[in-house]
Amino acid sequence: MQQLINYIEKFVKLDQQAIDALEKLAGIETYKKNQHILEQGWRCSKIWFLKKGMVRKYHYSDGKEVTTWIHTENDTFTSLESYAKNTPSEECLQACEYTEVISITKANSAKLARFPQIMMFTNALMEQQFVNIDKHTKALNQRDAKGKYEYLGKIAPEIIKRAKLGHIASILGISQETLSRIRKG
Repeated sequence: MQQLINYIEKFVKLDQQAIDALEKLAGIETYKKNQHILEQGWRCSKIWFLKKGMVRKYHYSDGKEVTTWIHTENDTFTSLESYAKNTPSEECLQACEYTEVISITKANSAKLARFPQIMMFTNALMEQQFVNIDKHTKALNQRDAKGKYEYLGKIAPEIIKRAKLGHIASILGISQETLSRIRKG
């Protein structure tokens, strides 16, 4: 739990009551390599913090898997639309390797919302995520295939080091063959 507390305290200092509540209301989960945390059609009722491992977010398009992102240590993730609207998820979350997460259910998140520091953290995290999505989408759309790969290596080096080639190519919207040529240099 200390890893999550340290992550939150990069944004806001927690008092002991908030720490105690967090330790009481958050749970630890482990997943084997290739095990699904969330499958298409399931309702997402949790937010996760990635302690160890890697999680792939993907959906299906014309029967093919399309990887949209890969989360690594000290990252938060969920299926946002499903979580926020309580609708069946259109995306999947899958462990790419042995993975340990800290999970907080929607009900427990509501209980944690009574702590001002937690709300300040949540707001700061959402703001950071929205800025990153906007910035990275623009940056990726303005680059050729090689530029996209180099940019991804700059903003998410762990993905480049650890993820499968096909998943990286999918994130970048390029073919695996093109990515292989780029990597060969």
